[in-house]
Amino acid sequence: MILIATAAGSAALLSLAGPAFVRWCARAGDLPPRYLLGLWTVALLAWTMSWTTLVFTVVAEVMGPGLKGFMTACITLIQAVSSSGAGTVVAVLAPVAALAAGRLCWILVRRYAGSVRWRRAHHRELTAGARQRCLGGRDVWLLQARRPDAYCVPGRRSGVVLTQGALDVLSHRELLAVLAHEDAHLRGRHHVLVAASRLLDTAFPRVPLLRAAAGEVPVLAEWAADDHAARTVGHTPLLHAIGAMVAPAEPDPSGRSLAASGACPVQRARRLLPGAASRTGRSARMAAAFAAVVLLAVPPAAVSGAAALTVAGSPPCVCTI
Repeated sequence: MILIATAAGSAALLSLAGPAFVRWCARAGDLPPRYLLGLWTVALLAWTMSWTTLVFTVVAEVMGPGLKGFMTACITLIQAVSSSGAGTVVAVLAPVAALAAGRLCWILVRRYAGSVRWRRAHHRELTAGARQRCLGGRDVWLLQARRPDAYCVPGRRSGVVLTQGALDVLSHRELLAVLAHEDAHLRGRHHVLVAASRLLDTAFPRVPLLRAAAGEVPVLAEWAADDHAARTVGHTPLLHAIGAMVAPAEPDPSGRSLAASGACPVQRARRLLPGAASRTGRSARMAAAFAAVVLLAVPPAAVSGAAALTVAGSPPCVCTI
């Protein structure tokens, strides 16, 4: 039971205190957006591992040899449950775990199918109403629209979409900054992080860690892309490009596309102003990020290892009919 309590405490602590811990690490270590994206990813993985480990830990504790028998297709699993007096615990835990897993799988399948349909329809729209041009050394889709906008569409047919309105208001270097921003999204696979955070938040609503991740990961993805564009082209062209594209299209809440005009333009501009750069050395920031990853990942990993040892050390199952 001590192992069960430890697993439950680790999962609950991460669910409730995880957002505050990640934000504290961001302030204390002055971490850049790309480090924070990695930290939120580790937090989500640790959360998933914690609750999965809790379920298997309960099963290992209450079933004992019955678990090993189940792993080997032992037909006396029900006998082990009955003899250990754990029928009530299992009767409550099994439906809850099954419902949670089923809800997650259903939302995952539905989101994936919707994303595939959207990308196919969007590609047909681009093929019918846009033309490809080579801008800044890469092929982009050019839409005949007055609204200045630019976004990338990930996937097998990944690419950057630019409107004629954006091409009219951007200078050459500003255009390069926008393209570098979108290229950072595609190379960093930011759409996967955004989609995963929103998927977990939708599947398990009202969990503080998941709600905070769904709100912060998309913003951090934009900031990380801004940092890449600033390093590639410069801060000034990117600042001017953000100012020129202040009338963007409505953001895509599904994360199927990532726009250069995403997140709050005021916050993005403030980060790029002179004097806003981090004064913390790279070594100190890497040390802070590593310490945060260790603190997030070690507790669920330790509990998972203990549960595995419990299962491995259980006596062999004796199958009887």
